Amino acid sequence: MNGCLIIVERELLALLRSGRTLVILLAVSIAFSVIVFLKWPSSGIVDLDGAKGREVFAWLTYAMLAAAILIVPVFPSTSLVTEVRRRTLELLLNSPLSRTSIYLGKALAMLGFVMLLLFATLPALTCCYLMGGLSFTEDVLKLYSFLTLVSLQLIVIGLLVGTYCRSTESALRWSYGVTFAMTIVPWFPDALFPGGTSPIAKGCQLLKLISPIPALMKMLNQGSVGGSGLMESRDPVLWYVGFATLFIVVGSVVCILRLSHSLLDRSRSQGFITDDQDQWVRASRRVLFLIDPQRRSAGIPPFVNPVMVKEFQCRQFGRMHWLLRLVAGCAVLSLLLTLASAQGTESRGVEYTGALIIVLQVALIVLLTPGLASGMIAGEMEGGSWNLLRVTPLTPGQILRGKLISVVLTLALLLCATLPGYAVIMLIKPTLQQQVVQVLICLILAAVLSMLVSATVSSFFRKTAVATTVSYGCLVAIFGGTMLIWMNREAPFGFGFVQQALRLNPMAAALNAMQVTGFESYDLIPSSWWITGMTSIVLLVILYFRTLRLTRPD
Repeated sequence: MNGCLIIVERELLALLRSGRTLVILLAVSIAFSVIVFLKWPSSGIVDLDGAKGREVFAWLTYAMLAAAILIVPVFPSTSLVTEVRRRTLELLLNSPLSRTSIYLGKALAMLGFVMLLLFATLPALTCCYLMGGLSFTEDVLKLYSFLTLVSLQLIVIGLLVGTYCRSTESALRWSYGVTFAMTIVPWFPDALFPGGTSPIAKGCQLLKLISPIPALMKMLNQGSVGGSGLMESRDPVLWYVGFATLFIVVGSVVCILRLSHSLLDRSRSQGFITDDQDQWVRASRRVLFLIDPQRRSAGIPPFVNPVMVKEFQCRQFGRMHWLLRLVAGCAVLSLLLTLASAQGTESRGVEYTGALIIVLQVALIVLLTPGLASGMIAGEMEGGSWNLLRVTPLTPGQILRGKLISVVLTLALLLCATLPGYAVIMLIKPTLQQQVVQVLICLILAAVLSMLVSATVSSFFRKTAVATTVSYGCLVAIFGGTMLIWMNREAPFGFGFVQQALRLNPMAAALNAMQVTGFESYDLIPSSWWITGMTSIVLLVILYFRTLRLTRPD
């Protein structure tokens, strides 16, 4: 136990001494104070039934969950990777401390940081409690206990991912991917197949229970749990608590078993000879490897950008066989979205299904783009390969163009995944053809804006992990911050201010084109296109001059 406390003291003090920790705590405190300020009664008189207090409490609850999902995975996912890269994990493993003490010390230190985050939200929640309508034990205490469990699950995810990754960039990217896959993604299938009785619909209703969102909605007494439109017969809180507890226990055991000297010297697999495999393995490999990744590549033609080739050859999942698998995955996703479009329009209408596809598409863009573009320049600076690019005869424009094209081609494959879904919408309701075209333009602009924001941020940092975190923050501010203003329309923001804010968000313009409820009264197209286009041009100019500055001799 003393060894565990030593690790806790070491890790927690290192976190508290970091400037990023202070910035995060201040940002969380200010953000939650702004939420209370926006929802505070303008007359200074609180309603007697406590409805206003319950409304503010719901806002704060979802904001706290969003803050936990965005902030908590950052530190545990990079902790073990940093230990390996600095060779300090070798000292820990050779010390008298057991692997269990090392793991528990790191997990408890991260949990202490989570407690600081929760304390940062305490003033805002106190103001909400003073509005009335809340119970300390049934609402406040239960909420903090639930969020502590969610944060502990995210800590285990981060530490477990850190044992598999070799760099902080990949650890951060995979940690966010697994976090989104276990918290947000399970909620979407039930929203796409609402209230059905088919085996797929029942499976979606069961899948959503591993997400904390339905449990949180149940705690807030919101009847439509997880977007199913029906009263849930199962208790989502108990289901999630059981799943999260099981995941924490199993994940902790696996992480402790992986804490060994093998993390310090990881040998690459020598692979297997294809002819020695079973017949079905050989047949499947012939399909998967139509383009042999081990075949000697031909020379780079004069008309092909060598930086683009270098990005595809060196980037993880950038080789041709991985791109083919990405195309296959997009094809499967297209079929699922097509099925969802056909079935969802029968129950909730074309506009609702189109809105869900738009939100899902933008969420995928925001999730994947920083991982592709944040290391565009910061990764080269961190790895020391930027100096090699500087001594080549390539111009800054060629370097920048090759890197951008490599990201654009990958995002284009992702955008093609939703085309069949929109095609089904146009077949069901042909009058929406013009609106679907407008939606596709908005999604393309959203992808371009996300790419240029991440690439521009990458040019200002020398660490990929920091650039990736800042990129996620900027994209969440653009796509989520403007939606927060929309949610506060008419109280306190007026119609004009909300419309100007939504013009900064291509997703809002896509929802406006689809005539989604709440967006149909705003005039966002084509003004949003012009604003997004001009912003992208400004970012591209900044990125070019930053690249020009970085390619000059020191």
